[in-house]
Amino acid sequence: MLHFTLDKADTRPLPAHALVERRAPRHDATALRLPPRSTLFLEGHDRAPQYRVIEGCVALSQSLPDGRRQIIDMIGPGRLLGIGGGDHSRCSAETLSYVSLETIERIEHADLEIDLKEMLLRAQSHAILLGRKTANERVASAILDLADQFVRPSRGRKRNTICFNLYPTRGDLADWLGLTIETVSRCFTRIKKAGLIDFTHPEIVTLLHRETLAEIASGSRALDACNTL
Repeated sequence: MLHFTLDKADTRPLPAHALVERRAPRHDATALRLPPRSTLFLEGHDRAPQYRVIEGCVALSQSLPDGRRQIIDMIGPGRLLGIGGGDHSRCSAETLSYVSLETIERIEHADLEIDLKEMLLRAQSHAILLGRKTANERVASAILDLADQFVRPSRGRKRNTICFNLYPTRGDLADWLGLTIETVSRCFTRIKKAGLIDFTHPEIVTLLHRETLAEIASGSRALDACNTL
């Protein structure tokens, strides 16, 4: 069983997904494949079945009475959906890409404990992100988190680089990070101009200097102080 605690000195806005080992789908699991922008379950409706994400990205969100949306988490491969108490769903779940899921009829206690701990850590970190982080720090944090969850083989020859699928749109990122679409786009442009990331197509991003971006995400280094690397 894995055990981890939130270190007081750990200022990562979102914990790395590597804390939880990705689990392979069971041979007897019921597979489900959905296209982008499919709704898995809705806030306030009867609780949905429990799923584990095999491939793709799912956004969990809650809505205000006037329709404004707050994305509370991005769920990638290996993580659970639909866990929690009560008879009704406390959030909505929408696919942001083609998604493969397996239905979980019964969750082992050890697996449930691991997933609940990760959910708690991510909720705590997201609260810090929304309450105390600058726009540049929020976007840097999101890039690091998405790189951890959605890493893909890189065809480039640069060493120490990470390539990942950017499934959320700028609007999705804005709803996740508590920013406007324009601010998210400006931050991405600044981070790219600083030589920390690169992208030819908006949906595929290459992380070039992870340590520097992590310093920006934690607030220990200002983006404006970074020269083009």
